[in-house]
Amino acid sequence: ASSENCLLESPRRRMRSFLLALFCLLSPAAALRAPARAPGALSLASAPPAAVRATASPSMALPSFADAKGLTEEELLQEISNAKKELFMMRKNVKTRQQVKPHLFTHTKHRVSQLQTLLAQRQAA
Repeated sequence: ASSENCLLESPRRRMRSFLLALFCLLSPAAALRAPARAPGALSLASAPPAAVRATASPSMALPSFADAKGLTEEELLQEISNAKKELFMMRKNVKTRQQVKPHLFTHTKHRVSQLQTLLAQRQAA
C-alpha cells in the first residue's frame, strides 16, 4: 500500500522526502532539530514577520554627488565610460549566470546620471 501512495505523490514531494531523509542520515544532529511535519505542510513559524524584515534590512547608500564635483571634464568623461563598462560587465555576468549583486545596477546607473548631470551643468556654464 505504501508503494502505491509513493507512486501517487508528486515528484517534488518525493524529492523533498528523499532529501530530508538523506540529510537526516548524513547529519543525525540535524534530525533532532528538524520539526516533524506532514508532507507538503508549510512552516510559517521560521519566517520573520513582514514588519521585522522591512526594518531589519540595512540601507545601501547611493554614491554621493560631492565626490564628482572635484573632477575635471576629462575625468568626468572617463568616469562615465568606466561606469558604463561596469554596467555592461554586470549585464554580461547576469546572462552568463555568474554572481551579481543586484543593488550595484542601481548604484552604477545613479552614478552615471550624476556624472552626466554634472558634465551638462559645466558645459552649460
